Amino acid sequence: MQAIDDALEAQYALRKRHPERDEVYDDHRRRSAALRADGNCKLDVRYGGGARCLLDIFPAGEGAPVLFFIHGGYWRALDKSYVSFIAEPYRAAGMTVVLPGYDLVPAVSVGGIVDQIRAAFAWVVEHLKPDRIVVAGHSAGGQLAAMLALDQAGRGEGPIVGFVGISGAFDLRPLLQTSINHDLKLSTDEAAEASPLLRLSRLPAGAPLVPFLGAVGGAETNGFKQWTADLVTDWRARGGTATYCELPGCSHFTVLDRMAETDNEVLRAIAGFLA
Repeated sequence: MQAIDDALEAQYALRKRHPERDEVYDDHRRRSAALRADGNCKLDVRYGGGARCLLDIFPAGEGAPVLFFIHGGYWRALDKSYVSFIAEPYRAAGMTVVLPGYDLVPAVSVGGIVDQIRAAFAWVVEHLKPDRIVVAGHSAGGQLAAMLALDQAGRGEGPIVGFVGISGAFDLRPLLQTSINHDLKLSTDEAAEASPLLRLSRLPAGAPLVPFLGAVGGAETNGFKQWTADLVTDWRARGGTATYCELPGCSHFTVLDRMAETDNEVLRAIAGFLA
């Protein structure tokens, strides 16, 4: 394990910086439970063998495009039940919303989580058969969604028509010198392998990139803003369309509240990707 760098710790280890996060989580959990209680959903649909390898589906009707949204938690915390509340405005806009769960470290490695999300995505393609999918995620979920978009770029084709990263963790190497890695236990090679910024640079020239929206809270740390800005810049440099968007006044945790509003920047971008 590398020594902790205090400057990197301040940028990326958010628990001490945001003592209000438990209140935010409680609100998200309450709103999510209320939406699930309405009953218009399919919960805990199994896609793989891991204990948390389950999907929640909020259907918008047969043939609807899919928003595949992945929760965050630095690969070590939270689950899909915390983010159900974001589904309703997207379903109202005609999208089936799929929220995958995944096992957490230390039960599985970060690379193992990437593979689980690939399996969840493959389940959606096989069973729901959508012709258009937007992959999206918050924080660690942004990293996981990016890996799916880059998988498709490497293949050259697929059903993904857009990618949205909300406060995404796009370069894991700085985390090696933070307390977060006490849980993740990433090696230098593993951090590089799981970093979308580096994976993007390894794509063959001309690999087709889907449009990308990188959104981040205006009240987030410079580290998180830079992660998104760097991926947007490199996405464009590789020939893709990419937009950087700061959501004023939002922290790393309240940025999801903006995403769940009836009319918001993220919803408009996703609707545009699907048009």
